Amino acid sequence: MKKLWKCPRCKREFAKENQTHSCRVYPLEEHFKNKDYAKSVFEYLKGKIEKEVGKLKIESLPCCIHLVSNYTFGAVWAMKDGIRIDFRVDHEIKTKKIYKMVRMSANRFLYYFDIKDKSEIDTEIMNGIREAYSLNLKN
Repeated sequence: MKKLWKCPRCKREFAKENQTHSCRVYPLEEHFKNKDYAKSVFEYLKGKIEKEVGKLKIESLPCCIHLVSNYTFGAVWAMKDGIRIDFRVDHEIKTKKIYKMVRMSANRFLYYFDIKDKSEIDTEIMNGIREAYSLNLKN
């Protein structure tokens, strides 16, 4: 595995040396202020990733919550009625569950999903997360 660069200020780790990023620390709880339901869905997702996919580090930033393995493989936004998640994979996904898709390059697709209920974090979503989690290991 490639050695990661660690920012001397915030101690976050990145695949690229001197990666552009924000060093600003943002308390995780601030994302869930007045959003208790979103927090419960997030905690459920976090538990499933740790149990079914692998080790997980959470980086709380002002913009969102990053999901990190040996690199950032996804993100979460808290909403009043659930969470929005994103992850990147190297192929197109065909499902009606997609909120939004962005083609980042010939071999990178960014998918957004709105999760309103824990039951929506099903095999299809977890397979996508699993692929995103291990995508950097292929390179």
